[in-house]
Amino acid sequence: MKKLKVPAYDWRVVKELKRYALTTKAKDPWGHGKSSSKAFKREMTKLMLVEQSKRCGYCGCRLFEKRPHRDHIAPKEDYQQWMFWPENLVLSCFTCNTDLKKSFDPVVTMGSTYRLTEFSFVHPYIDTPTDHIDFTSGDLELIIQEKNGSLKGKKTIEIFDLASVERSKQRAKDIMHDDDVEHLQGDYRELLENAIEALQKKLVKVKARFPRPGD
Repeated sequence: MKKLKVPAYDWRVVKELKRYALTTKAKDPWGHGKSSSKAFKREMTKLMLVEQSKRCGYCGCRLFEKRPHRDHIAPKEDYQQWMFWPENLVLSCFTCNTDLKKSFDPVVTMGSTYRLTEFSFVHPYIDTPTDHIDFTSGDLELIIQEKNGSLKGKKTIEIFDLASVERSKQRAKDIMHDDDVEHLQGDYRELLENAIEALQKKLVKVKARFPRPGD
């Protein structure tokens, strides 16, 4: 998990789509919108895939789906004004979006703007995960727990089942095939950096012993 940057998008289009979402008589403006809304969804998906390095915005695991889920952080059914708001959209894995979060409403207190709205779990764009969640090592495991009693951290771990054995196994598999360490936190990052450094030293020794012709 890492704090994400909101993908840059033409705010004139965003404001136009906001008006559309609030005034249209269409039953499903998100799923069956007009050409500009369909173009917005396609472009946002491309931008988010780059910003998120093809990782779930909630649990940090790899997105293997050909068409990753575009999740509305605040449900579009309840907050139509944010249906096409870039800051309210994130790509998520099937487990986080469909099995765990479902239609959960994380809005605790509505603010005068989206940024001033209070959310119950760690928001991918607004919050820094390490302010709320600790990744620490035990004797034989990496422990995930809320930091300094953070209610946001606790809710995030609970909603997305981050401390479960199966989800931990998935993160471990990702680490073994990963090189974008900025997505990793605490001991995960340190372990990977140490492993990469050790491997590089070993490769240097191997090359010294068995130089290729022309080296």
